[in-house]
Amino acid sequence: MEIDSLVEHVRSYKGVTRKGPIASVAADLIRPHRDIIAAHGEDAAAIASGGEVLLLAADGIMQDLVEKDPYWAGYCSVLVNVNDIAAMGGVPVAIVDIISCGDERARRAIISGMSNASMKFGVPVVGGHLHPDTTYSAVDVAILGKTDREHLILSSGAAPGEDIVYAMDLDGRFTKGLSYSWDTTSHKTPSEVRSRLRTMHRLAPSLTAGKDISNPGALGTLGMLLESSGAGAEVDILRIPRPTGVGITHWVTAYQGCGFVVTVRPEKSGPVVRSFRRAGLDADVCGHVKEGSLFQVRMRSEVRTLFDRSEDTFGCRHPGVRRQRRRT
Repeated sequence: MEIDSLVEHVRSYKGVTRKGPIASVAADLIRPHRDIIAAHGEDAAAIASGGEVLLLAADGIMQDLVEKDPYWAGYCSVLVNVNDIAAMGGVPVAIVDIISCGDERARRAIISGMSNASMKFGVPVVGGHLHPDTTYSAVDVAILGKTDREHLILSSGAAPGEDIVYAMDLDGRFTKGLSYSWDTTSHKTPSEVRSRLRTMHRLAPSLTAGKDISNPGALGTLGMLLESSGAGAEVDILRIPRPTGVGITHWVTAYQGCGFVVTVRPEKSGPVVRSFRRAGLDADVCGHVKEGSLFQVRMRSEVRTLFDRSEDTFGCRHPGVRRQRRRT
């Protein structure tokens, strides 16, 4: 059956399975601090700083992407970090990088991609570190962003009874040679891409939780949000916005150039969906948050359990850290 094949594919997808070890690393490194609002399980650490909230995140680009397309790896190193800040309701301030590459030609391609993305998204590269003599090629970027308490979006705020909204830019194409990379930004103007990303900041007061759709895909990213929130869900897969001609299984495991999954109280779902659509993102209510540990998916009359928090993990659980509710 189609739904069984989809469940099996998503559960075994590398973007999902590689998340599990995160919790063991975070447990040994992350410690509570009076200025830390949220950290583990979030797209960026949220740090209180006077009347502002600083957002700090970092991402490393997967080795296979760096080897296949160093230009696109450099571009995406900026893109993924900007998306993390947007998902938290923030605006980017600056980035720093670590480039490890002994091949000058590949290094120039990485730098060109980063430079073009920096200008596209309006976030300056202000420094970093270079390893010019490695036997491998890698690019890692850290980003500083900012927001305020009213516009801070956490992954940990979803509660039973709330709607799940997917918002995606369907005006894109898969990057040549990279079947999982849905590019929605390289062919758009800076004003177009920045306007779409700012939508999360504008909508933040109406949202209870949110994440950008990243390496685990549309369903895996929601799984991370649910684990962080300690909740279950049911999602109608056929309601998730999708480009014409792209298969469902392929689509729900794709990395989105600009895509978000958010939770919202039912009375606010309509205005939130309309706001996303006005910003150029195709959006719809695709499910609801439930009590319990089960993340279930529906396809027509068939329902299957995709993930069970009592057995499966995305590395977003952190014992001893209390979940926070943003809205009352």
